[in-house]
Amino acid sequence: MGKILVTGATGNIGKYVVSELIKKGEAVKAAFFNVEKGELDCEKVQFDFLNKATFDDALRDVDRIFLVRPPQLADPKKDMRPFLEAVSAKGIKQVVFVSLLGVEKNPIVPHRKIEDMIREMAIPYTFLRPGFFMQNLSTTHQEEIRARDEIFVPVGKAKTSFIDTRDIGAVAAQCFVDEKHIFQSYTLTGNEAIDYYQVAKILSEVLGRNIDYKNPGLLKFRRETINRGVKKEFANVMTMLYLLTRMGTAEKVTDDLEKVLQRKPISFKQFACDHKSIWEKSKITV
Repeated sequence: MGKILVTGATGNIGKYVVSELIKKGEAVKAAFFNVEKGELDCEKVQFDFLNKATFDDALRDVDRIFLVRPPQLADPKKDMRPFLEAVSAKGIKQVVFVSLLGVEKNPIVPHRKIEDMIREMAIPYTFLRPGFFMQNLSTTHQEEIRARDEIFVPVGKAKTSFIDTRDIGAVAAQCFVDEKHIFQSYTLTGNEAIDYYQVAKILSEVLGRNIDYKNPGLLKFRRETINRGVKKEFANVMTMLYLLTRMGTAEKVTDDLEKVLQRKPISFKQFACDHKSIWEKSKITV
């Protein structure tokens, strides 16, 4: 077997894909925009979706690819298609692509367009369609929880079937080592959908202090998010995603993850316990 190229190798999912594949004895090539900053214990290669000159080195000796779309690349036809054409020309055996929950019903989002291109080029695929990441609360929303004891999210009482990105990484790795997962699509969620009042309650119990779910209106959320230093473009994306959540699009629960891994998903309570130090008052963010 050849090597597995992991794009987004230091991201919320990619780093777990790398570690899980190494545990399984697979040869991993981790792709970095700046390879000098790569700290993973595997082969590293410089890679940029927008630079065709990096494709040959990245794909050398590779027969499988873990693919994630960098969020700043919003035009798949321009930004992603050249690389997929190189992948197709090389005869890659499998691409595991991190798509999006509900993408099969939404032809507008970039993830769906990438899925369509992969099918069009007849590239053997596995599509992973996860729901909201638990890690959004330990990254994007970390500071408001740590410093303000609040969750500032505009979704009302809508429920979300949160998934731990460690589980997504584990599923991706398993899909590479068993050919039965080729040409399959998996909708990945936790094993329950909870609202943000429940999220706040669990965090309060784990942290030993009260965390308040603020539940702002959508316009207030967008305005305050920008005021807190988030770029307008990203604030707009967040607002749209939470609008969709408010409409009930994030509450779906499936057992796809359990079928692949033969175990239950990581619970939100376990995630909170494992990441407790992230939200401690003494934690300094850089």
